[in-house]
Amino acid sequence: MNSLSDRKIAWLLFAVAALLYALTMCRTIYTGDDGDFELAMATLGVCHPTGYPLFTLLGRAFLLGLAPLIDEPAMRVNLMTALFGAAAVAMFYRFVAALIGAPLVAASAALLLAFAPTLWQQSLSCEVYTLTALFLCTVLWLSVRLERGERVLAPLVLVYGLALTNNLTMALFLPGFLMFAWHKVGLKKLFAHLPLFVLPLLLYAYVPLAAKLGSAPLKWGDPQTWPRFLLHVNGSQYRHLMFTEPLSTWHVRLWGYFYGALWKEFGGHFLVFVLPGTIMLWKRQRTLFALMCWVFMGNIVYATNYAINDIYVYYIPSYLCVAAWIAVGLGEVSTWLSARKPVFVRPLAFLLLMTPLVQMTTHLSATDKSSNFLEADFAANILSSAPKDAVILTSNNIVFTLWYLKWVKNQRPDVAVLNADMLEGTLNNNTGWYFEHVQSQWPGLPSPFGLSREATSDGTYLQLLVNTALAEGRPVLLVSDDRLDSRRTQPKIPSLDERLKPFTRVPWGITQRLYEVGSAPGDTELLTLNAALWPQLKTRGVYAGWKDGDPLQLHILVRYFNAHKALATLAETQGQSELAREHYTGANLLFRDPEIEASIKRLSPPG
Repeated sequence: MNSLSDRKIAWLLFAVAALLYALTMCRTIYTGDDGDFELAMATLGVCHPTGYPLFTLLGRAFLLGLAPLIDEPAMRVNLMTALFGAAAVAMFYRFVAALIGAPLVAASAALLLAFAPTLWQQSLSCEVYTLTALFLCTVLWLSVRLERGERVLAPLVLVYGLALTNNLTMALFLPGFLMFAWHKVGLKKLFAHLPLFVLPLLLYAYVPLAAKLGSAPLKWGDPQTWPRFLLHVNGSQYRHLMFTEPLSTWHVRLWGYFYGALWKEFGGHFLVFVLPGTIMLWKRQRTLFALMCWVFMGNIVYATNYAINDIYVYYIPSYLCVAAWIAVGLGEVSTWLSARKPVFVRPLAFLLLMTPLVQMTTHLSATDKSSNFLEADFAANILSSAPKDAVILTSNNIVFTLWYLKWVKNQRPDVAVLNADMLEGTLNNNTGWYFEHVQSQWPGLPSPFGLSREATSDGTYLQLLVNTALAEGRPVLLVSDDRLDSRRTQPKIPSLDERLKPFTRVPWGITQRLYEVGSAPGDTELLTLNAALWPQLKTRGVYAGWKDGDPLQLHILVRYFNAHKALATLAETQGQSELAREHYTGANLLFRDPEIEASIKRLSPPG
């Protein structure tokens, strides 16, 4: 490997990672924020805070550029994310190779990072974190070169400014980079490069311009005015999730990181090299070590105090630092061993390259999303089950995927899709942008303006909405999050189940249909309607064990489970034993349940 230049090795690593990510990436829409991002890309709209203008515009370019080659819009954007992930691996190699001057060890560390589960997983669907990793690796590489006296301050400042237009978490590390650059070049020279830092930030002008001039169906937050723009780009919507846990429990979250997330990411056999790596870096390159410690600690303090389900993706910057420290430790051990036992050089080189491959095989089955159609099929099943002009109520991020199908793939323009929590939340915060979005789908949506604040949180407005839809002859379907809808997020605010208590709920495919009390069809008719809906549903991967490896999609499987169970119970009460047994069995394939197993046994033919 010494005969290859760092640039060629980086390209080789990029090709390896890109091939792996392309083979394992999701072929369609995935869960989480994917649908929101892709709607903004396809329609030049505004996605959720902090706006992500660079990511939106790059996604738009891939959507248009790859249209002749790839039919599925989501897959085009997933490929973009995969390429960003592969590029991050290549730039991480350049950073570590410049840091320690050992190409083989640097390549091994880059492969270790590439095959670690978090960066790999985030390279398979539409998310911003691989581009953030690429920017962070690039500025770290440029920082090493600046430390050596190379004239790279201009590209370093420019890239950092550009990084902030993708994800504002990079702002956490800015003080550390400023102190580092100040120490190396002085305040005067650093200040002279300020225009290069500010120039990329002009991309944020996209956010108010898209809100004011665009015709997209969704302009999150309607950030046309200066106050709304600032609220949008600073992420104020999510502040209530930050630093809410007591300091007395921080050690528990830190333990979860060090002995949970970090251990899973690299394994103890690699983490043993972190200590010698940090010691040697402290002795030889203290300013770079201090910079990396700032990135690491800033990331950990922030991420361990942010209460969201997928917080593990926020740890990627810390993983970059840890992987670099592993590389420094490996390099020191390799140098020491080679000097004393030259016969070990070739076996050691073989181990350095092959050990990350073990990492790849360990995580492959749990990370591979190439056959994951759960989210896409779940949303498609909701739309296919919806009667004409239906109003679909949701309470979680499946609404984003429904947006994608409705506006990016132009499916079911007749239905109105809304998230109850988003609607009531925007009204409680005195912003009507989401109401206007829903009203564009359903002109008869009752106005909440003039109602008290309590009426938009205690269920009064939501009940008015459902009653209005039913009075207009619009069927109302509820896509329940069965894990959360019965819980109160705040003591004085009723849960979604409590807010919808005045209505009768009946099984309707994988959803529930709402009726006024006394107006629901009889059990016999209801059973006939549901029996006709289920054969049309797509269930690729539903019964294939995804619940064991993808917690973000657990709510989908819980909904299938409860839908199976509800229809089985209905069928049993109507004497349809075979149909009841079929759906009890479907539920039991998802989650083993003693009560359901007893029902299957009870309904099975004798002998």
